[in-house]
Amino acid sequence: MRIKFILSIFIIIWAVLIIRIYFLTIKSNTFYEELAERNMVKTESLVPIRGLILDRNGEPLAVNRLGFSISLQPALSSPKREAELRSHLESVIEFFPNFKLEELLKTYIKRDSPYNHDPIKIIEFIPYEDMHTIYPKIFQNRYIKIEPSTTRYYPNGTLASHVIGYAGRANRKDVESDKIAKLTGMKGKNGLEKEYDDFLKGELGLRRVKVTAFNQEIGEIERVNPKENNNLILGLDIRIQNVLNSGFEGKNGAAVVMDARSGEILATGSYPEYDINDFVTGISQKKWDELINSPYHPFTNKLINGLYPPGSTIKMGVAMSFLEHGAVTEDEVLYCPESITLGDREFRDWKKGGHGNTDIIKAIKRSVDVYFYKLSLKTGIDNIAKTLINMGFSKKSGIDLPNEFYGVVPSSAWKQRRYNQPWYMGETVVSSIGQGYFLATPLQVARYTALMATGKLPRPHLVKNIGDSEVKIESEDVLSEFLKEKLPFIQEGMRQVCEEQGGTAFWYTREAKVDMGCKTGTAQVVEIPQGIEERMDEEDMEYFHRSHAWLTAYVPFENPKYVITTMVEHGGHGGSAAGGIISSVVNKLLELGYIENPK
Repeated sequence: MRIKFILSIFIIIWAVLIIRIYFLTIKSNTFYEELAERNMVKTESLVPIRGLILDRNGEPLAVNRLGFSISLQPALSSPKREAELRSHLESVIEFFPNFKLEELLKTYIKRDSPYNHDPIKIIEFIPYEDMHTIYPKIFQNRYIKIEPSTTRYYPNGTLASHVIGYAGRANRKDVESDKIAKLTGMKGKNGLEKEYDDFLKGELGLRRVKVTAFNQEIGEIERVNPKENNNLILGLDIRIQNVLNSGFEGKNGAAVVMDARSGEILATGSYPEYDINDFVTGISQKKWDELINSPYHPFTNKLINGLYPPGSTIKMGVAMSFLEHGAVTEDEVLYCPESITLGDREFRDWKKGGHGNTDIIKAIKRSVDVYFYKLSLKTGIDNIAKTLINMGFSKKSGIDLPNEFYGVVPSSAWKQRRYNQPWYMGETVVSSIGQGYFLATPLQVARYTALMATGKLPRPHLVKNIGDSEVKIESEDVLSEFLKEKLPFIQEGMRQVCEEQGGTAFWYTREAKVDMGCKTGTAQVVEIPQGIEERMDEEDMEYFHRSHAWLTAYVPFENPKYVITTMVEHGGHGGSAAGGIISSVVNKLLELGYIENPK
């Protein structure tokens, strides 16, 4: 019995050993083969070059600048090797004295760890022209590694800075969520660089190579090149952009030149602009403080994030609401004195003495406030708001830029939601001329002007081609058949604003060589007390108390092609502040062949 028991134990032990040998030699063979394969084959990611941004004629707006990065071997940050680390850093600074030892030391220590066996990047980018003569000398230090590198560069500096945006250093969140950002250290941060970042950065390629136990390459097994058909071509024309920039020299505000039918933008600016190159490698605290604390808000894209009372530019839309809701007909004449009175408050026209008998065309041509006061009370704020919202106000335009604002079209329901207060008739009166709670972006005014010109509401867009694909966006048909029939009366009023004597823009747009339709707007930022009979001239006011100046136009008047909208902050009167700018743009469009049929 005892012998059987001992034999059984031996049999079990041998059985376990045989099974274990079987698994180690036969079943585990596949596992160890895969492990050996991983040890023999190394896979590398091939990083794509960020796509270019070009204007419609191929002029560069955003490019990649070639240069080099500098790295140091790891494991030098221990106390025992700190002197050695400093010595290597000092040798780098000897060639590039603009860098500071303590900053490079801080960068190295932050990135070094016992688990890191790759060189540590201490300088992200050195321009090619600064490196090529020094390379043979610095290369002799075996602890220093020099690799090709690129950085974003904007050759035009401030031009169209708010719409181009910038690509800057990727932060920790970017690196965690984006593999390409982790490898390139770059991420679109603002404007088109942010909106189209996924396209511009391209797609990773890969390279698989055989290596020895010492990590030396034997041969390439596979290569998949990165996808780099990732350029953006914009609708912008630098030549027209430069005309806008010249017109806004010394002024603040926003402007846009847009195809009235397709919504393609030829030029746009938010002023003052800023040099986007400052943000590529990290802006200094001093420059950042200057931008963020400036009372002129250079860092705000006023085209889509600037909210302003639109003033009299909305009078065409309000007039169409009068027609739509039966408050007036297109040929009906209304007597317009210099003011109306509601309760104990007087609402005055801009012209002392008033305008007398006025029809809808004259109301637009002369911007007759009292005409709109009277008929707004008959139409009602909620009907006016409904019409204007349908025309694109209080909505995002859909432009291909991030963080567009909505604006405000006030109504009784809006005020109840916003302030939990009732609506008053006096608020209807001031809203009818684009004051009070009413707020709009310059782009919304431009889009609405295109509606007045063509009868359709376009969707603005900056990009003309995404790679090889052309961008085409249909305009919205938002007007009823009734309003389409009445639109020619509105258009005639706009023509007379800038083409006939007595129009509010006539004296300021006479240099334009093509007939156009337009509308001025003067949006007060400081309320005029009731007791003041004579209003102070705008130029005599403190700058920030002056009215915002609007002028929005379409050209040519017959068969409209382009909309030009300008808003000059605290510019006073729309015609005097912006008439010269719009005339210059019109003449440039004519010179370049965008429009024909001069006067």
